[in-house]
Amino acid sequence: MKKFLCIGVVLLIAATAVYAQDFSSPSLSGPIEVSDGELRQFVTALQDVEAVQQVVQSEMIAALDDHEISVERFNELYQAQHDPSFDITTPASQEEQDRFALAERDLQGIQQEGQAEMLSAVAEGGLDVERFNQIYVALTQDPNLQQRIQRMLQ
Repeated sequence: MKKFLCIGVVLLIAATAVYAQDFSSPSLSGPIEVSDGELRQFVTALQDVEAVQQVVQSEMIAALDDHEISVERFNELYQAQHDPSFDITTPASQEEQDRFALAERDLQGIQQEGQAEMLSAVAEGGLDVERFNQIYVALTQDPNLQQRIQRMLQ
């Protein structure tokens, strides 16, 4: 998953628009109650989601390789296309622009398929996406919840 993060937010901005909608981070006004059973469902779903993310990451990198565009160059071209103030180091040739467009289309398709699989993984785990997100946000804010999950994973 670390390599996925190295690909960068820029690579995934367009590709994750729907994912962000479905897995948006709700804000919590205070601690939430999470039963042990629900926490087990969350852990299982999270592991499944992470597995899907790893596959998606590999497929995205392979798609860029197929189009002969490095992750870094894709990110640069993407940012230049979507941010008029971005100063691109080397302008793209027409051939590179064409490969970029095809790669971007492929990445969006891969991400959409991945999103469906992630949503399915959460649902199959017995949680709805909203509750999954609530628990996830609580996990980032609640050390006690973090400890409970760590004990479950041991």
